[in-house]
Amino acid sequence: MKQLSYDVNKKGKLYLIPTPIGNLEDITIRALNTLKNVDIIFAEDTREAYNLLKYYDINKKIESCHKYSEMKHKDKIIKILNDGKNIGYVSDRGTPLISDPGNYIVNEAIKHNINVVALPGATALIPALNMSGLDNSKFIFYGFLNNKKSVAEKELKKLKNANYTLIFYESPYRVKNTLELIYKIFGNRKLALVREISKLHEEIIRGYVLEIINNLEVLKGEFVIVVEKNQEIEEQAINYKKIVNELCKKGYTKKDAVREVSTKYNIRKNKLYEECKEK
Repeated sequence: MKQLSYDVNKKGKLYLIPTPIGNLEDITIRALNTLKNVDIIFAEDTREAYNLLKYYDINKKIESCHKYSEMKHKDKIIKILNDGKNIGYVSDRGTPLISDPGNYIVNEAIKHNINVVALPGATALIPALNMSGLDNSKFIFYGFLNNKKSVAEKELKKLKNANYTLIFYESPYRVKNTLELIYKIFGNRKLALVREISKLHEEIIRGYVLEIINNLEVLKGEFVIVVEKNQEIEEQAINYKKIVNELCKKGYTKKDAVREVSTKYNIRKNKLYEECKEK
């Protein structure tokens, strides 16, 4: 089924509207206009939605729809949309469906040939990735690990050899246990622990996981954990000697070529010199 989001028909549209994750100014003009223009807003947390609307002087009816009540409200929501009224859906904070509810309602709307329009906007994972200092060219966003330790271990074992930066969400109550699991399964990798993104007490802790565990204080707020990709897999996949030789053909001295490759791929110079020796 093809969706043309700009189509105007008798049915309403379901708008997925990202809201600020901390600083209330982190919202787009389009999101504010959409909040003003929809007929009704369904919210994961009505209190958070009310505070946001009050801050921007928007007067709109708000109804609750969280992950435990999506099925309960689906018929009502679909009827409103079929009657030609537009609905805005907001999660607690950030972008709906990204480790937040809303997926069930979206699928129901699609089944009934109702247009679903997802607005771009605030989310915690991209700022955390960009501030981490780790490779952001390819990454896997995993969200929350399972609450059960044994299941979380299995999840991490499946991710251990991933040649991508890994991003997890975590609560303050489980963050230390999750870091300990990461150390147990992945070893002592680099990571960034990012909390309170866009808020007054925003903080980024960068280092090796064991170092962070040993120096971790009691911290509040929601966390994003950004973990270095498996460097052993990365090193096996890249022919560093070939890259050094190609740079030398372009006019680099061997010393400068090794330094360039060492910096780019975060590999020790001595190891690179050994690998580049004529055999």
